[in-house]
Amino acid sequence: MGGDRDVQASSSGLIEDLFRNEHAHLVAALTRILGTSNVALAEDVVQDALVSAMHAWRFGPPRDPKAWIVRAARNRAIDVIRRERRGALLLPELASLTAATDTIDAALAPAADRANQLAMMFAVCDPTLTPETHVTLILRWLCGLSPKEIGQAFLVDTQTIDRRLHRGKARLRELGRLVDVDHLPDLEEGRGSVLQALYLLFNEGYHGSNPREPVRPFLCTDALRLTEMLLDTSATAHPDVSALAALFCFDIARLSTRLDAEGVFVPLEEQDRTRWDWALIERGLGHLAGSAAGDRMSRWHLEAGIACEHAVAPSVRATDWGRIVAFYDLLVAQAPGPIVALNRALAVAERDGVEEGRRQLVEVAGDKKLARYPFYWAALADLQRRADRPAEARASYERAIELSRSPAERASYRRRLDLLEVS
Repeated sequence: MGGDRDVQASSSGLIEDLFRNEHAHLVAALTRILGTSNVALAEDVVQDALVSAMHAWRFGPPRDPKAWIVRAARNRAIDVIRRERRGALLLPELASLTAATDTIDAALAPAADRANQLAMMFAVCDPTLTPETHVTLILRWLCGLSPKEIGQAFLVDTQTIDRRLHRGKARLRELGRLVDVDHLPDLEEGRGSVLQALYLLFNEGYHGSNPREPVRPFLCTDALRLTEMLLDTSATAHPDVSALAALFCFDIARLSTRLDAEGVFVPLEEQDRTRWDWALIERGLGHLAGSAAGDRMSRWHLEAGIACEHAVAPSVRATDWGRIVAFYDLLVAQAPGPIVALNRALAVAERDGVEEGRRQLVEVAGDKKLARYPFYWAALADLQRRADRPAEARASYERAIELSRSPAERASYRRRLDLLEVS
């Protein structure tokens, strides 16, 4: 009896992982087949394939689980087309069942995967939709998250996510069908929207708003996967894309050291750099070299440059803080904002001394966004502690603890406060 339960639990975990990995492939392919007006129908077909797998695999998975679930989705799609040919507005190439079968097989073939997902990515990042909706649609249709999971990530209710998905589906219905990126008339504008959405997706994984999972590595790796997919196609390959891919590589390389064994955030200066993923850092350096092909330096180039300096430095002390401050100076001019000002002040503290960095942080204390941003108060407390201002540091740590978004953050700030009390 216990053995059966173990097999069932193992199969369930396999289905969840496989379903999330294959979700983008299947939904994009089926939306390509059925037309963008039937994206909900495509989702239903994929969901039915999952349910079939859960029933069929309860005593163990098949030899090739991926092929099984793709075949299940294919057969279910054929059934749906046979049933819906009169009721649903299907594409002309599905007029006969033979043609429909050939179309499905071609769309589900591995060779079509990249084109399907790229078409889906640019469609959901339509400029008429908000950035929040872009990310919601990517999380749903290209990363396989449920509306409930997306709501948890953004700390909003499922109804809010459902409304965003509804707006996305409505816009897709207007578009008619997914178009290959090679044929998009406004690729430049679309690329900017796609890169911003991928950046927000990465941030949600790297240090997101979900209190139970402040770090979600699979969102980071999904963001990198989709970004590198853009580089694999000449129509979407661009220096800005290379820069964003480099940024993701450098940050993912350090991801395993951001939390300790107890699930508490570890400051950069305390992270074990020997555990960083040097293969990923090398990959990032390759992307960074590729980003130099253009004649302009985007914000993605600047952020990748900053991340590169951190990734290749042997220690905090040996980091080239002058170069990092110079990158931040350009970033402030190109993409000004309180978070950029905060991070620049921390780099200035390392280059010019703790007191100068502390002074710059105090100058931006009145910003409304920073006033409720726990990292600001923790950063200020760190500099106050280093400047031998224990009373001020204590108050700032307590404010950071009060505003913290997760137990991992709260425990990290509490540790620093406890160390201050001891000293």
